[in-house]
Amino acid sequence: MNTDSDIYKMTAAINKARKATKSWDHDLEEKYVLDNVYAFSRGDMLVATTNRGDNVNFSPQASWADGTTVCNIFYPTSDCQQVSGGKIDVYLANGESKIYVPQGSSFFDDVEAPVEFIQK
Repeated sequence: MNTDSDIYKMTAAINKARKATKSWDHDLEEKYVLDNVYAFSRGDMLVATTNRGDNVNFSPQASWADGTTVCNIFYPTSDCQQVSGGKIDVYLANGESKIYVPQGSSFFDDVEAPVEFIQK
């Protein structure tokens, strides 16, 4: 098992976010649905995906109060924003997916180094 591979690190980050938010204790709530984008939340975790290979922008409903800072678990130091008007702005480049959790989540505890490992 190659623990230095991007797929291993991505899977570890997802599992850590699931554990931090206890997503399994919450129902799935669809937040944005189109033919080419889909966003859903489970508790304090919002997942945004696309089936396109190019760039997409959209603004799903957020489960958090206005003013809450949320960060993408794959780029926790450079992809953060505040909820405004009950929404966040999501930009997915080249078919990527993002998972947002509140900045105060235990996901960000004991981070030895930035998790930013996936090439843009």
